[in-house]
Amino acid sequence: MDGSRPPRRLLAVSHPAVVSVNQEVYRELVRRGWEVAIVVPRRWRHDYADADITPQALPGLESALRPVPVALRGRPQRHVYLASARALGARARPDVAFVEAEPFALPAAQWGFALRRLGVPFGVQCYENIDRALPAPVRWLRSRVLREAAFVAARSETAARLVRGWGARGEVALAPPAVPGWESAEGARDPRESAGRAFTVGYAGRLTESKGLLDLLAGVRRLEAPVELILIGDGELRGRLEGQPIPGSAVRVLDGLRHEQMASAYARLDVLVLPSRTTATWKEQFGRVIIEALYCGVPVVGSDSGEIPWLLELTGGGLLFPEGEVEQLAERLTRLRQAPALRRQLAARGREAVERMFTVAAATDPLERMLLAASKR
Repeated sequence: MDGSRPPRRLLAVSHPAVVSVNQEVYRELVRRGWEVAIVVPRRWRHDYADADITPQALPGLESALRPVPVALRGRPQRHVYLASARALGARARPDVAFVEAEPFALPAAQWGFALRRLGVPFGVQCYENIDRALPAPVRWLRSRVLREAAFVAARSETAARLVRGWGARGEVALAPPAVPGWESAEGARDPRESAGRAFTVGYAGRLTESKGLLDLLAGVRRLEAPVELILIGDGELRGRLEGQPIPGSAVRVLDGLRHEQMASAYARLDVLVLPSRTTATWKEQFGRVIIEALYCGVPVVGSDSGEIPWLLELTGGGLLFPEGEVEQLAERLTRLRQAPALRRQLAARGREAVERMFTVAAATDPLERMLLAASKR
């Protein structure tokens, strides 16, 4: 940032920033000289948590958070802030704003309209990778948001193509999310030390049917003993999966892990599997668990649903199989089990790619470029 001018001011509106790890990019912007204010829900509901989540600031962002009550907490596309967006925006006096919501989401419309009236250039994000049939009022809101947005932070190349087709007039650029800045990331077990112990397959995410977990269980059951299957997460399939027999052991579920504990969880794995299945309304979006596992030195096997092939090709850190093809999933796992050198090669290649493209600093770069361009208009 140019030291000859006052620091630029950013207003971020972000329900993901209720979770501290999702504030990393904003803290990086502060380090680069930005003044940042982050509007977050005062309370947020998580599908698999008994109590509401309340925001906690990362060190260095204590004065940046602006907790605001919301209606429909826990609904990413439908929640609204129970305060005047225009008044909050005027008080922050930003040079530019970033609404961390999909262009068809109610918070994008609420804040986009207010910021437009204030004359503040703003951007939105897009993870969506399916051109779904939305109700006419939602399509109208999406069109208006994209017509007025100065930029869109596209989280994948598919998302970028979609928002251009939906009528985005501002800059559309790839701005992927960041891998957490874990201090000790390379904790995975050395593949050369696998003799005599169980081959450990893992999964991280929601335990739901669309994630292909029944395929994963069936695939692991085709492996020779001893094998372990560790599922990190929670969801409606937990009761059908936890304790199920597999060769030499039973399925284990780990839940309630904080983000800072995930590096140690990945370190227990020989390979991470993301076996997602496409549905009529969903296919796998940017798989953050892929870049997290690779950052921790764990190779990945993924189905060809959604953005998984793009991300594995981009990083070179894993193997693909056709979604739903259990035999081919088992073949990929067997190949990696029998080829420690291949596991090392994929892990090293993936780790290098993540360091180059998805660390906090690397992920901040494209967002900052868009913020600067918009604030100079």
